[in-house]
Amino acid sequence: MPSDESDKNSYTESVRIFPDTMAESASEDSELRLSHLRSYDEVAYLEHEEETPLGRHIGVFGVVMMIVQRIIGSGIFAVSGSIYKDVGGSPFLFFLVWICAGYMSFAGIFCFLELGSIVPRSGGMKVFLEYVYYKPRMMMTVVFGIYSLLFGFVITNAIIFGEYTLYALGFDDVSSQAPKQIGMLFVLCTCVVNGVSAHLGVKIQNFVGVIKLVLLFLMALSGIWVLLFPVSITHIENNLHLSEFFTIKREVTVGSFSSALLKGIFSFGGWQTAQVVANEIQDPVKTMNIAAPLALSIINVCYFFINLSYLVVIPDGDLDKLQEMVGSILMEKLFGYTIGRQLLTLTVAISAAGNIMTVLYHISRMNQEIFREGFLPFSRFFASNHPFGSPMRCLIFPVAISSIFLLIHTPDNVYNYVIDLDGYPLQMFVGLTCFGIFVLRRRRPNLKPSFRANSIHVVFVSVFSLFMFIGPLNPFSKSTEFTGFPNYAYVALIVLFSCFLYWLVLFRILPTIGGYEMEQATITLSDGLTMKKWCKESEYENVDGV
Repeated sequence: MPSDESDKNSYTESVRIFPDTMAESASEDSELRLSHLRSYDEVAYLEHEEETPLGRHIGVFGVVMMIVQRIIGSGIFAVSGSIYKDVGGSPFLFFLVWICAGYMSFAGIFCFLELGSIVPRSGGMKVFLEYVYYKPRMMMTVVFGIYSLLFGFVITNAIIFGEYTLYALGFDDVSSQAPKQIGMLFVLCTCVVNGVSAHLGVKIQNFVGVIKLVLLFLMALSGIWVLLFPVSITHIENNLHLSEFFTIKREVTVGSFSSALLKGIFSFGGWQTAQVVANEIQDPVKTMNIAAPLALSIINVCYFFINLSYLVVIPDGDLDKLQEMVGSILMEKLFGYTIGRQLLTLTVAISAAGNIMTVLYHISRMNQEIFREGFLPFSRFFASNHPFGSPMRCLIFPVAISSIFLLIHTPDNVYNYVIDLDGYPLQMFVGLTCFGIFVLRRRRPNLKPSFRANSIHVVFVSVFSLFMFIGPLNPFSKSTEFTGFPNYAYVALIVLFSCFLYWLVLFRILPTIGGYEMEQATITLSDGLTMKKWCKESEYENVDGV
């Protein structure tokens, strides 16, 4: 594998200044620079921190709450019933799924902390991937960027928000379009808040995060309460028996177990997203090293005891049939109709609402980083922070994509299908990102990051991601959960291949046919934000002053 020095010495760099006549929208843009960079030199700048117009306003507490908010949404309150069904009603396999998903989050965050100490910039997985896999030029950036735009939605938590809100208000039938419409209305309100004031959005997220932690602790303690005290006191029968702990009551396949793992990973989804806003974090490397492990420790402990509560309180037959409402059923059985169903169920809805706010906050930043790359149409328009000093325009995409699923009639099991469709390619990128640590250690053996992940963590995430990639592709493992839907793994791969074709046409086929090369320029918007512009080299051969 070539070293960085050999890459640097293979190419030369020059700078060209565009004349004013070539600047588009001169009122917004200035200082356009064109560079003849190829390979490593195009990504070396990622090693340095970047200041943006939004400033650094998030500390340790803010990052902890951000991770808690991002991870704890609808997952732990909605997918446990589906996971229990996927593993054939086996308590052992049920906990094995959650242990694997929990360790995956820890191993993954340690890998991301090492990469974040090398590349301390906003973008998270996007900048890590393009820093490690910079060859072929722009391929990884384009594929991951378009994937992020297409899968940047809040469908699942919007549905759960609507269902739990209606259920708390006394409506038993939550399978109609009403929950989706309520969820969509909240998505629109959240976009307005995040788009108008980034600081207000963070404050609301912190407040809801505290409520969320209180709810987690309450649910976690409920299972212990039932286990420790007799039925005469709790009035709830213990449904978890040691003699049946390893029993597999129903059929389990590789496909169903993979689906269960994806749902468990979905419930921990978001551990990697705090670094998406690294430019807004005070001392991002130090802050992340403290906040990320602390937040994950709290969440893993709570998740274990909440899942214990599900098995202890809810009978096997009921838990196997329950879908998204498993969290509400647990609280209704524990605390009765008024407190359990109405008050605490509404709290779960608030939890999902907080997750929607945090996800949209991160999506807007991620989409802005993608449009700053300049390879998509109208990139400059969507990358801009006008008119409120925040990337409000980037929220158009999650709203539009979410609307397709929320406002158009879809099957009831679309919730679980979307989870797997979103989680499958995401797990592929997580595995590639973490494996990139080995690539960097071989490529740059003298590099000493301030945080170094244990190699065991890197191997686990890489191998686990490979298993999650291969498992759903097995054509002989048929899942009855998504009858009527195409295999989510193949659909995801088709989407990724389409992203690859876009890169191939833009950066390879068209330049070859047209006899030109794509060159990279940097433009500075009027609010101080910089972004890239891709140009044909032949357009600037006669520029004066070069």
